Amino acid sequence: MDFFQRKLVEMNKSKKNLSSLVGSSINEKACKASFQVSYRIAKAGKAHIIAETLIKPCLIDVVETMIGEKFSNSVKMLPLSNDTVHRRIYEISNEIENTVIQRIKGSGWYALQLDETTDVAGCAVLLVIV
Repeated sequence: MDFFQRKLVEMNKSKKNLSSLVGSSINEKACKASFQVSYRIAKAGKAHIIAETLIKPCLIDVVETMIGEKFSNSVKMLPLSNDTVHRRIYEISNEIENTVIQRIKGSGWYALQLDETTDVAGCAVLLVIV
C-alpha cells in the first residue's frame, strides 16, 4: 500500500511540473530533441538505455563547457529515459507506416513483391516490397 501511495505522490508532483512546462518553447524544443535523439538511436540499432546513460551526460558536459551552466539546465530536462526513447521510436515507426499506407492507398497503381528466406539460425525472414 505504501508503494502505491508513494507512486501517487510522485505522479501528482510530475503532473504539476509538467503543467508548468506545457506551452513553453523550451518544452517543445526538448520534445523535438528527444525525438531526434531517439531516431538516431533507432537508426544506429543501439540499446535504448544509451540515451540516459551516455548521450545525456555527454550533452550536459559539452553544453556546460562550451556555453555555460545556465544552458546545461535546459539540457537536463531533456526526456531521454529508456521508456521515453522506446515510446518515441514506436511513434516514429507508426508515423512512417501510416504515411506509406496512405501513399499506397492514394496511388492508382502499385506492385507487390514477396520473398521468403531462412537465415543461418533457421528463422524465416519475409521481405515485402511495394
